[in-house]
Parts: sequence; C-alpha cells; structure tokens
Amino acid sequence: MQEGYTIFHLSDTHFNGKNLDLLALVLSNLVEIAPRYVIFTGDIVDSPKYDPRPFALMIKKALGRVEKNTGRAPVFLVIPGNHDFFWKGTYGVRKDRRFYRAFRDEERSFFFSPTDEITIAPFDSNRVTEPRGGFRRRLLQRIRYKSHGLIIERDLDDFSQQIHRLEKSKDNMIYQRSLKIALIHHHPMPTSYNYLPALADESYMMLENAGVFINRLIQEDFELILHGHRHYPQFCRAAYYDPKGNEKVISVLGCGSSGKSYDQWIAGTGHNFNLISVHQDGSVTARQYFKFGTGDFLPAEREIAIRGPKKMEKTIEHEPGGWFGPQF
Repeated sequence: MQEGYTIFHLSDTHFNGKNLDLLALVLSNLVEIAPRYVIFTGDIVDSPKYDPRPFALMIKKALGRVEKNTGRAPVFLVIPGNHDFFWKGTYGVRKDRRFYRAFRDEERSFFFSPTDEITIAPFDSNRVTEPRGGFRRRLLQRIRYKSHGLIIERDLDDFSQQIHRLEKSKDNMIYQRSLKIALIHHHPMPTSYNYLPALADESYMMLENAGVFINRLIQEDFELILHGHRHYPQFCRAAYYDPKGNEKVISVLGCGSSGKSYDQWIAGTGHNFNLISVHQDGSVTARQYFKFGTGDFLPAEREIAIRGPKKMEKTIEHEPGGWFGPQF
C-alpha cells in the first residue's frame, strides 16, 4: 500500500423529498473529508414509492466535487436496505427495480484494489425466501415480516467463488494481506441499546442466518462488517476458532441514520456517519461522527482500533483502481 486513505460510511438516509437539508449536510461533510471510498449500507429511500435517483444524483455530484478538489474520484459502493424494497420496510412483495436503475452494476459489485490493498464484498440481506429450502421453510419465510434479514446460500457461494478466483490470481499475496470488508444492511450481531423502544423485537432487525454468514466470513479471513438498519450506531467484535484451532477475530461497525428526519432511535443517539482510516502501516481505525439538533456532525472522542499494523512486503506496482466482480 503506497499511502493511507479513508472510507466514508453512511447509511439509512430514508430519502423522502423532505429531508434534503439533512442529506446536503452529510454530503458536505463527505466533500470536506474527501475520502478514497464511500460506502452506503442501505435504506436510501424511506419507501419504494420514492425514486432514489434524485438522491443518487446528489451523491454523484458530491463525488464529482471531491474529484475536482483532489484529482481523484472516490470509489462508491452501495447495497440495498429493506425500505428500498418494502412498504414501511416490512410489507409487500419485493418487485421494485428502482434501486437497480439508480446505481450502476459496478457500484453494487464485489471490489478488489491491489493498490489500496482492500477487498469489499457486498451482500443483499433483503431476500425473502431461501430457494434451497423446503416448502415449509419457504412458506414460513413468506408470511413473516420482511424487515428481518436473510442472505441466500447462492449469494454466499458466489462470494466464496470470487475469493477463490483472487487466491488463484497473480495478486494472491496482496489479497491475503488486504483489508477485507463485508457490507450488509441488517444486524449480524444484536444491538446494545439500553432502552426498550416500540417494535424492539430483535426478529425485526437481525439477520436470520447470521451464524452461517459470519462463519463464511471467518473462513475467508474477513475482518470487518459494515451495516446499518436500526439507526443505532455501535461497534463490537467477536472471536471464533477455525477448524485448525486458530482464533479469528471479526469486527462489526454499525452506522446509525445519516439523514432520516426523525425517529426514537435518532432522538437518543443523533444522526451518524462513520469514518474508517486505513493507515500506511496497514493498521485500521474508525471514528464515529454524530449530529444532535441543529448542529453539524462532530467526531466522537474515542477512536476505535480495528486492526493493528501489518507486515509490509515489497509488491508489484499497480495502477490506481480495482476490479469488480458480478453484481449481487
């Protein structure tokens, strides 16, 4: 890795045509920070009835301003949330294609950059049924609330195939030491809020097959999960053991709402975005930014340590950029 860089993580803007001032404020912070990567973990709109393209255009203009100021356009990656597909994030049939029309294939795809030594795997956790499940399982999945998450096995298998292709490529050594990040909308681990808001049932929020998902990430040596969903920002980590008895640690960084007008979680925690810093020595830290009331976003006092320094090795020089795999 030639130099350090930053990753701007936002989520749950719930665009409805009325919260433009909030969205403009978070994007002005994005322009000022001028990150190398911008990651959006879902719930772009408040309901599928809202066209996400006006807000997508706002994002593209902000990315263009960063490029004008720095000479380099940030890499932008986005995944959908439950509100992008379902009425009130819970009801209806997933059939709307507006999200896919608003964002290009490469903005929704597996990404690897040998220059920045980073691997980013996006997952769509808004599936309704598991195609490989039996009739009874699919029936139960269809009649329950849609705000909980599910990653189908086919998507997990496609993810592993992408990784195995990288391992067989000339960039294998770079990939092995790269920062490996998974993007998901739903919570792979419970939140740690200390009050009981309405609809606090974890079944509304959690990823149904979180154990299978995290186990697959552990097998592929992924280190960090970025997510949104509940509008409750938090950081946690978990340690697991692989079949050989090696301890594997994975960190989970949740983003609150970066731009929704108001709800009870935002009242307690404020609006939020996260800034992840990848340092030249390979270490990774994160800092959460919060906005309360009419003020601007301010950084939290505590810096989160995600990864320690990595041993630097001489590598083949690469042109800036990366390659994208198939879209999810």
